[in-house]
Amino acid sequence: MLTFLPTPIGNLADVTIRTLQVLAQASILMCEDIRVSKRLVSLFKKNPLIQSNFSHIFVEKEFVSFHSHNEKEFLHNIQRDFFVKNNVVFMSDAGMPCVSDPGMSLVAYAIENNITYDVLPGPCAAINAYCFSGIKTDGFLFGGFLPPKQQDRKNRIINLLESCARFEQNISIILYESPHRILESLEDIASLCPDVYLYAIKEMTKIHQKYFVGLSSEVFSQIKTSNISGEWVLVLKSNRDVEPTLSLHQIQHLDIPPKIKAKILGKLQNADIKSIYKKICEQSDKR
Repeated sequence: MLTFLPTPIGNLADVTIRTLQVLAQASILMCEDIRVSKRLVSLFKKNPLIQSNFSHIFVEKEFVSFHSHNEKEFLHNIQRDFFVKNNVVFMSDAGMPCVSDPGMSLVAYAIENNITYDVLPGPCAAINAYCFSGIKTDGFLFGGFLPPKQQDRKNRIINLLESCARFEQNISIILYESPHRILESLEDIASLCPDVYLYAIKEMTKIHQKYFVGLSSEVFSQIKTSNISGEWVLVLKSNRDVEPTLSLHQIQHLDIPPKIKAKILGKLQNADIKSIYKKICEQSDKR
C-alpha cells in the first residue's frame, strides 16, 4: 500500500487526524528531504496531544529519500513488492504531495504497476493563497515555480498570460517563489505587465505571515523595502484586456530570428528594417 501524506505548510496544528493515523501505521517513509521529515516527526513527538493519541508515530521507521534528482533511478530500480508488501507513505516537505514536488511520478508509477494507493487531502499553499487573495475569477492556472534564468522566466510569464487570454472567462495565475528570487520575479512581472492586479503572500500560517496587494508595479515597490524571508505565493488577476508589454531594449534581447526582430523594431520605431537587420547582425558577430 502506498499513501501520499500532506504536511503542514507552516503551522503544525494544521496536520489532519487522518494523516497522523496513516503515519502511525506506516513502516517506510519516503521523503523529499529526510532531514525535514525527521524534524517534522520530532515536532509531532513534542506535542502532548499528538503523543498521547498517536504514540505509534514514534516507533522506529525506515526513511527513504525520493526527490527530483533521484526519482528516475529510484523508480527504475525499485520492485513492485516494495509497495505491495510494505505500508509505505510519501511525505511532502510541506503541503500537498504532487504539487510542485516529485510525488506525481510516483503516482504514475503506481497506476502503471497496478499498485494500490491513496492520496489524503490536506494543506496546499496554492489553494490557500487563492482563497486569501479575494481575486474573483472563473478559475486559475497554476504555474508552479518560475525558471531561475531571467529570459526563461519572462518567457514563462508571457506564455502564462497568453494562455489565460485564450479563455473566454477571467483566469487567475498562481505562482510559487522562493525568498532568493522573489524580487527578481516581481521585477520581471512589473516590467512585462505593470497594470496587472497582484496579490503576494509570504509565510502562510506562520507568525510572520504577511501579504501585499495592488498593481504589480506597486507590489514590487512595496516588497523591495520589506523583509522578504519565507516562501511566497503570487496570485495574478489575468485581465483579458491587459496584454504583456516589452520595451525596445527587451525586444532587442529576445531570442528570436534577426529578420523577425528587425521587422518588429522597424515597425515600432518607423525606421528602415534593412538598416536595423544589418545592425543586429553586426552586433551578433561581435559576441
